[in-house]
Amino acid sequence: MHRDYQPDWDIYTCSIEDNPAIIGLDLDLRRFAPLKDKPHAIFISVYLNHPRADGFPQGDEFAMLGEIEDSLVEQLEVKLNAYFVGRTISNGVRDFYFYTGNTLLHDKAIADVMINFPAYRYDYGVKEDRTWELYFDFLLPDVQEFQRIQNRKVLRMLKKYGDIGEKERQIDHWIHFGREGEREQYWLHVKQDGFRLEESGRSRDPEYPLVLHISRRDRADEHSIDQVVMYLWELAREMNGRYDGWETTIISS
Repeated sequence: MHRDYQPDWDIYTCSIEDNPAIIGLDLDLRRFAPLKDKPHAIFISVYLNHPRADGFPQGDEFAMLGEIEDSLVEQLEVKLNAYFVGRTISNGVRDFYFYTGNTLLHDKAIADVMINFPAYRYDYGVKEDRTWELYFDFLLPDVQEFQRIQNRKVLRMLKKYGDIGEKERQIDHWIHFGREGEREQYWLHVKQDGFRLEESGRSRDPEYPLVLHISRRDRADEHSIDQVVMYLWELAREMNGRYDGWETTIISS
């Protein structure tokens, strides 16, 4: 794997076949996938014994699924040199997804783990997936959800340093454009919503060389941030621009 790779696990909610679902995945892999030496996808489905009405685990079954996951990851990494890329939970089933180059005796490797959890029924399968379609088309969130995940990352960092999200403060946003007319049009639009122009500059990005840096006083709780950011993100998309993130100062008292 590339030396810049840093595992970056996060989760989001969605629905799978009309059932509520939670998907967890390693987001940093998207920068390097598909890995040519890992063309096979392995999935393992573990059936919950006592799911709640919504299909999610309850009580100590959460901890048990965590133990199963740790054992599977350890075993498949050692025996098959596999990469653990994601997991889903929906409709009373926990699925684990791996990519590997070597599928020899994968069934034995899985059985050697699951024999220690006799109370759980499970299935597994392997398929060739050279383009990592399972990772990109099924596990990876769409661009909007991806932006929300990025929002939550920044909010977690702020909270860690004692930030009080309900307090208003200046929040800065950056949007990149390919054409001057689009940047100007965007600015005229957001100006009416109380945004201030901080800077109209340039970047080294050949596709989006024009940068618009704007700010406004807003709260930094999840609901407020998602509303503001998704509005700016959508508008940027409509005007062929690219929303490039936000930052703020910590307000702790």
